[in-house]
This record gives sequence, C-alpha cells and structure tokens, in this order.
Amino acid sequence: MSQVSNQDVCTSRKAAELLGVTPRTVQLWADSGILQSWKTPGGHRRFSLSAIERLANEIRNGDAQPVSQAGARKAGPARMLVIEDDVSLQRLYAMTVRNWGLPIELKQSTDGYQGLLELGQFEPDLLVLDLNLPNIDGFSVIEALVRQGALTQMQLMVVTALPFEQVQPRIERVSSGIEVLSKPIPFLRIRESIEKILLEETVFS
Repeated sequence: MSQVSNQDVCTSRKAAELLGVTPRTVQLWADSGILQSWKTPGGHRRFSLSAIERLANEIRNGDAQPVSQAGARKAGPARMLVIEDDVSLQRLYAMTVRNWGLPIELKQSTDGYQGLLELGQFEPDLLVLDLNLPNIDGFSVIEALVRQGALTQMQLMVVTALPFEQVQPRIERVSSGIEVLSKPIPFLRIRESIEKILLEETVFS
C-alpha cells in the first residue's frame, strides 16, 4: 500500500475506540477488506488514522448503535441478522419474524459489505446469510468470520438458491458444520433456531 505518515498511523486498539467496536471486530473488518491495513515487521496490524476516522463518521451518520463487548449474549431479545440482496425476500423475512410474536431484534442488510459492518456493530445470535451478494459475497463473509473465530459467538445458517452440491463442498473447505439450506426460505428451521437461543438464555440466566 502507499506510504502514510507517522501521524496517520493507527493501532487496532485505537481504531476500535474510534469506531466504537471491539478490537476483534476491527480484525474481522480488516480480514474482510472493509478496512485497509498493513503489518509491521513485528506482526502488529496498523491502519490509516484518516481512513478510520472516515469510517467512524459513516457509522455515526448511519445512527449505528454502540456495541456490547464480545462474550456471552446479553439477556433480552434474540438478535438476528439477515444478509440478503433480494428486497422482496427481506420484506418477507421482516413480516414473518414479526408475526412469530417472539422477542427478536431483527437487522437486515442487502449486501456483504454492509452486512459485515452490521455484524461488528450488532453482534447477532443468529446470522442468516445468502451467498450471491453484491460487493462482498457470502463465501467471503464466511471466510472472514472463520478467520476471526467469530462463529463461536453466533449461529450461522446459509440460505441459498444455488445448488447444494455446488455450495456445500466449497463451504466445507472453509469450515465444517455450517448449516446450508435451500430456498424457498426455511422459516420453520429458522424459528426453531431462534426458540433454541431463547430457551438457552432462560436455562442459563
């Protein structure tokens, strides 16, 4: 990358403070390409301070909510993020989830780039992910999550119209055990996952 001045250099910790996210989220965004970074000879990741400040302004202008620290999920509604580029399907998700009458906080993104930003800000309990996405596709989202160990903090369900035999081997090469489901949207299976998340909260709270 091009040279930056010493005054424009930012550490991962400083970037996390400016963005209002955890250092782990900063690493996730760097691995996925949202944040451009480089490493020092000692292996420490560095960022352009001006680029971090620009992204922080974008997040503030979008009224992004502060992020809780990573760890056990907080008591309250189950947090569900849907990354799906079909607007009509997003409306269907919103209507169906609302009609369940369960305590669910739903966030929705229509491309992989915005979805990764939401992941860092929202830290969902359940991520429902399409694969054919603009900007950053679903496969790249999965790779970034695996590199950062983020799948230990959430459940991932892939919902796709792509042929299962084409998708499953490619995902298995990245991480085993990821649930891949075919469209039409398997709402019953998604609801079962949400109910399990809510039940675990009741049992362990």
